[in-house]
Amino acid sequence: MIVLYFLYGLAFEGLGLAAYLQLRREGNFPLKNELPWLAAFGFVGGAAGWVDMFLASGSLLDYAEILSVLRVTLHLMTGLLLLRFGWGIFNNLNPLPAWSIFIPGILMVPIAFVITYAATTFITPSPLEIPIEIWTRYLLYLPGSLLAGGGFLRQWYIQRRLEMYDVSNLMLGAGLAFLFEAVVVGLIVPAAPHSPVSYYTYDRVVSNAFIGENASETFSYGLSSGLDYQSVLNTTGLPIEIWRMFSAVIVTFFVVKALDVFEAIRKRQLLALQAEMDDAQHAAFEAQIIARRTAESWMNALVSISRRIAELEHVDDILLYIVLTVRQLLHPDFVGVAILDQESAALELKCYSNEKNTDVVANLSVKVTNIQAQNVIRNSRSFRSQGDEADETFEGICFFEITPVDVGETGARSKAIAIVPLKLENTTIGILWVARCGNGQFSETDLFWLESTADQVVIAIQHGLMTSQLQSLSIIEERGRIAREMHDGLAQVLGYLNLQVQTLGSLLNQGKSEKLRDELSQMRQAISVANADVRENILSLRTTLADEKSLAIAVEEYLTEFGIQTNIKTKLSFQVSGELNLSSVAEVQLVCILQEALTNVRKHARAHLVEVTVIKEVIDHSEYIRLQIIDDGVGFVLTGSRRNFGLRTMRERAEGVGGTLSIASDAGSGAQIDCRLPCLSHEKFQKQSVVIP
Repeated sequence: MIVLYFLYGLAFEGLGLAAYLQLRREGNFPLKNELPWLAAFGFVGGAAGWVDMFLASGSLLDYAEILSVLRVTLHLMTGLLLLRFGWGIFNNLNPLPAWSIFIPGILMVPIAFVITYAATTFITPSPLEIPIEIWTRYLLYLPGSLLAGGGFLRQWYIQRRLEMYDVSNLMLGAGLAFLFEAVVVGLIVPAAPHSPVSYYTYDRVVSNAFIGENASETFSYGLSSGLDYQSVLNTTGLPIEIWRMFSAVIVTFFVVKALDVFEAIRKRQLLALQAEMDDAQHAAFEAQIIARRTAESWMNALVSISRRIAELEHVDDILLYIVLTVRQLLHPDFVGVAILDQESAALELKCYSNEKNTDVVANLSVKVTNIQAQNVIRNSRSFRSQGDEADETFEGICFFEITPVDVGETGARSKAIAIVPLKLENTTIGILWVARCGNGQFSETDLFWLESTADQVVIAIQHGLMTSQLQSLSIIEERGRIAREMHDGLAQVLGYLNLQVQTLGSLLNQGKSEKLRDELSQMRQAISVANADVRENILSLRTTLADEKSLAIAVEEYLTEFGIQTNIKTKLSFQVSGELNLSSVAEVQLVCILQEALTNVRKHARAHLVEVTVIKEVIDHSEYIRLQIIDDGVGFVLTGSRRNFGLRTMRERAEGVGGTLSIASDAGSGAQIDCRLPCLSHEKFQKQSVVIP
């Protein structure tokens, strides 16, 4: 018996120690809040078992009364702690449904009855310790064990529904163990002369080991039997102490196993944390890939825009390409470019792109009156909506039709906008903006790329202005050349004719008819030369400034007209297919060199045939356009004569665009002029579209 009490106390002390050790572990789980009550229950219950051991051994008879009082106190404390732990397990881990608030009211009447009945038992002729123990077990141990078992079973059911089977299995064992504890400890009590304890038909003397070896008292029992120590012994052949020791071991074993839920939950949390970390890393990796692809797309777009600018494409074509590219990359519903008018008083829409159209506004009569656009012009700072702006922030920001649902009197109802200024030499000349009618604001990264694109817009406008200036300079230069030609040719001829007219008058007065006829013949010849010069200058003007024609067509038409005017046979071999890859300035200079060379042929070569060849050559991995002009005239020797002035002009034209010009001629063997002009690099010329991943 002593060994049984010792093992009983040892089991509960182990339970208390296990709960205490788990309490010291890190973590914030619902079960952890109830561990102090479980640890206290184990320690106090173990101490009560060991007090029973000392009373049963009889080794401390001098302290028997003290131990008896201590035993009753410890049993009461154990029952209270178990009841508190059971209620916490049953209610606090997972709160009860709302209807459970009526449970105290429902139980109030039976509990009051039980307490009243228990109070009456204390006046029956039996030792006081027996009714205390009986009602401690009925009122504390039994409900406490049932609540603890029910709480663990609730956890088993809940965790099973969550498919956390490792945790639910631990809870199932602990719940069943406490239910077994409720039967063994809470229902089976010592015999007493009142219900619901058993009554027997014989008299016997009970030696109460708990109050002293020699103390005894005779009780008279009734006719019925119930759940008491004797009935358990009669039914199972084992005393209640063995069953309680067995129950304590089972409870300790399964509850300690149930405490492994901390480790299981910790592992699950670690796995969940690891999964979250993996997901976060994967998301970060995917975000990096997307960001890199986006950056590559924007870089490709900016490079492509730079190529088009370097090719000196028309500024309107470049702007249309830019707004279309922005729509492809940012997916807005509207993209627009607006430029300040000459008075810098109003923003005028230059070009736009929406889901139905991409176009240039021809007459620049569409005004941008949006308040945020005006603020960007005024402050020269970009603006990006955050989603909490007033409605007037988006008024007048979209133009023309986007979708039938979103169009209002002032345009589509935007929900997100981003506006960046166009700055030329620290002066704001316009804006580039995007608008979105659906959900989704523009990010800071979007704003950054939009600002980079705005720089390209400014460069395109700047290059457009420079191209216009270059064309103007070319026109001015060509006009100067024609003016010199007219001065050297037509003006001198007219002056000569003026003198000859006076001479003719004198000869007529003198009656020198033969001399008069000679002078008239010379005048007719001078007039013919002047007429040829004028017609050639007109042809040169028409060919040089015909922007709408390709170079091949312009050269062919010029040679045809030249042959008709001069009666010199021309032969053209244009061996370049596709684009010449020349800059617009180089094309103009190529035509001018051809015109200058043919003028020299007409005036000085006395040729019958002129052969013109245009081919593409590759020299040291670089491409060149070669213009070759061969005549079958009288040829010449290079000297410092007046003819050399025209040759120097041709050479200066070629060198001005990075080319070369060589002349080969001998007296009596005609002349050959070779001009090589460099092509734009393949990377600079190729028109690539932006690839959107």
